[in-house]
Amino acid sequence: MYVVFEGIDTCGKSTQLELLKPIFPDAIFTKEPGGSPLGVKIREILLDEKEFHLDPLAEFFLFLADRAQLSSSLIAPMHKEHLILSDRSLLSGIAYAKDELFSRLSAIDLNLLAVQNILPDKIILFETTKELLLKRLKTKNNDSIELRGIEYLLDIQDRLKHITFKLCKDKEILLLDASKDITSLHTQILNFLKD
Repeated sequence: MYVVFEGIDTCGKSTQLELLKPIFPDAIFTKEPGGSPLGVKIREILLDEKEFHLDPLAEFFLFLADRAQLSSSLIAPMHKEHLILSDRSLLSGIAYAKDELFSRLSAIDLNLLAVQNILPDKIILFETTKELLLKRLKTKNNDSIELRGIEYLLDIQDRLKHITFKLCKDKEILLLDASKDITSLHTQILNFLKD
C-alpha cells in the first residue's frame, strides 16, 4: 500500500511519520523531495534560494525530476508488495505549481507522467489555521518556501485540499485538524492505516 502524508509546512506530517516508524518497522519511509540519492541533491537546491535564485519554471521541473526518480526507483517497483509511507507526493507538486505558468491540467498531466500514473492508495491530509501556522513558523528557521509568507502557504493549502479531493476522489482520504494534540492525531492515523 502506498500512503502519503500531505499538508503545508509545519502542519505536523513529519512528526506523525516519526511516530509510525517503530510501529511499522518493515515499512518503507520516504519523502519528496529527497527520497532518492538524486532527490537529496535536488532538495538542497530547492531549499537554498539564496544561492540559486530559481526561476519558477526551473523549480517546477526540479520537483518533477525528483518525483520521477523516486517513482521509478522506489514507488513503482515496491508499492504492491510493501507499505510505503511518504512525506508529500504529486499532490503537493500540483498544488505548488504556479497558475501563471501552468494550467492546472498541465501540472496534473506532467506530475502523472512523472509518477507513471501511480496514485496513492490512502491520503492523510493535514489542515492548519493561520494562527497555528504563524505560531509554528516563528519557532524555526524558515526555508525558501516558508519565506514566501503566510498567505502564500494558506493558498497552497486550499489548492492542496482541492486537488486531493479532485484527483483522488475514489481513494481513501483522512482530513485532519493539525491543531489537535499529537496523540489524538496519531490515534486517528493508526486507525485509518489499520482499517
